[in-house]
Amino acid sequence: MMRMMKRKNRKLKNRRRKAGNTGFVSVASVKALSVRLFKIMPVLVTGIAVVYGLMFLKDLDVPTMLPLEHIEVAGELKFLDDEKVTMQVKNNISGGYFSADLHGIREVLLQNPWVKSVSLRRQWPESITVTIEEQEPVAYWNDDSYINASGEVFTPAVIDRGLNLPVLNGPEGHHDNVWKFMNVLYQEMALLDVEVVRLDLDDRRAWQLVISTNDDDAYEDDASRDAAQVNNKIDVRLGRFETEKRLRRFIRILPALAVTHHAAGDAIETIDMRYPNGFAVRMKDNNADDIAGGQRSLTRLSNTHKFAGEEA
Repeated sequence: MMRMMKRKNRKLKNRRRKAGNTGFVSVASVKALSVRLFKIMPVLVTGIAVVYGLMFLKDLDVPTMLPLEHIEVAGELKFLDDEKVTMQVKNNISGGYFSADLHGIREVLLQNPWVKSVSLRRQWPESITVTIEEQEPVAYWNDDSYINASGEVFTPAVIDRGLNLPVLNGPEGHHDNVWKFMNVLYQEMALLDVEVVRLDLDDRRAWQLVISTNDDDAYEDDASRDAAQVNNKIDVRLGRFETEKRLRRFIRILPALAVTHHAAGDAIETIDMRYPNGFAVRMKDNNADDIAGGQRSLTRLSNTHKFAGEEA
C-alpha cells in the first residue's frame, strides 16, 4: 500500500514538472511583460518611422528636390586650381544629396596626376566637402615627370621647369634606385657647403652628379648670382663600381681641393673619381687635366702627373 502511494506521488510530481516546461506563464509574469513592452513601444515606433522616412526621402531624392548646391574644396593647393576642381565635381554629380555617387566622383578626381589622395563628405542639407592631398614634387625625373617625397613618379601634362628642384635622370623603372642614392648624397654631404643639383644614372649603370658650390649671400644681384651658379657647378663622376666608397673619398678631398683652386683663381669643371687610389681634375679655363694620386699633396695639383690605373 505504501509503495502504491509513493508511486502516485512520484507520477504527480512528474506531471507538474512537465506542465511547468510547456510554457504556462503566471499572471504576474504577463503583467510585467506588458509593462516593459509599453515602455519601449514609443522607441520602436520612432525608429521605424525614421527608417521609413529616410527610405521615402531617398526614393524622392532627385536634383530638383534635394540638389547639391555648394561644393567646398579643402586642403593646401599650390598646383591645383580649386575652381577647376569645383567645376569638375559639379560636372560629375548625377543625383541629389542622398543619391550622388561620391565614389565615382573620387575616382574622377584621382585621375589628375597632381591629386595624391581625396575624400568626399556630405554636409546636410546641400553641400559636399572635397578634401584633397596634393602631390608635393621634390625632384624632376627625366624630362617629363616629378618625384614626390615617397620616391613615387607622377607625370602632369605640364612640367614647370622654374621650380627649385634637383634633376634626377635614369633608365625607365630605375627611379627608386636613383631616389635612394640621392638620399645617400644628402646624408653624406650634409656638412659640405654644396648642393646636389643633378644626379644621373646612365644605361651602363654608371653614376654622375653635378654639385653647385655657389653661396647666394655673396652676390649683390641676380645677374652675378646666375653667372656664379654656372661657373661654380662641378661634374663629379663616380662610375659603376664602389660608388659609395668613391663618394666618401670625394667628400674627404673636396674642401681642400676647392680652397686650393679658388685661391689660384681657377674653376673646377670635372672631378673624376673613377680611379682605385686617386682622382682627376679638369679645369674650366684650360684643356689640361690635373691628376693626383691618393698620396700626393693638393699643392701639386697644378702639375700634370702620370697616373697608373684605368677608369672604372
